[in-house]
Amino acid sequence: MTVYDLWLPILCTGIATHILSTLAWTVMPHHRPEWNSLPCEDELQDFLAKKGVVPNQYIFPHAGDGSKVNTEEFKNKTAKSVGTLVIWPSPTNMLRSILQTLIYFLVAAFVIGYLASLALPAGAPFIKVFQFVMTAGLLAYVSANFPHVFWFRRRIAMEVLDGVVFALAAGLVFALLWPK
Repeated sequence: MTVYDLWLPILCTGIATHILSTLAWTVMPHHRPEWNSLPCEDELQDFLAKKGVVPNQYIFPHAGDGSKVNTEEFKNKTAKSVGTLVIWPSPTNMLRSILQTLIYFLVAAFVIGYLASLALPAGAPFIKVFQFVMTAGLLAYVSANFPHVFWFRRRIAMEVLDGVVFALAAGLVFALLWPK
């Protein structure tokens, strides 16, 4: 069996996980507490525009190199606040982001299908297909977030929950559509 024999579960899984992701972010309430507005949003936007801060990723305080981390000046800055700031060049292009997300889910489903085609024969039992694909789904949809979170500290508990749901959906779709 090859990955191409799994075109239907791959396609259905890609579409199903994309729909679940869309529902998670647009209908379900669990992501709302993850993002908050600043009490000084207008002043911050005015300040950034006045200073000509260009779209980029910023970390503050920024040491530049390791030699400045132990200076008194840097320690004083870290006592004020620490964080990251990402300035986008323009508002999100919804159509482009939707298409990129769909492509991501289709590619993830393809890679999961590829792994499954190497590990499981045609006619494999439902539970074995489900277990294998769900485990691969957890790797694809959940675990890749953690190194970024360890370094750049953002809330991801609900993204982990979403990823578990995506993995369960992938396992179910593949198990239901697995070739006999």
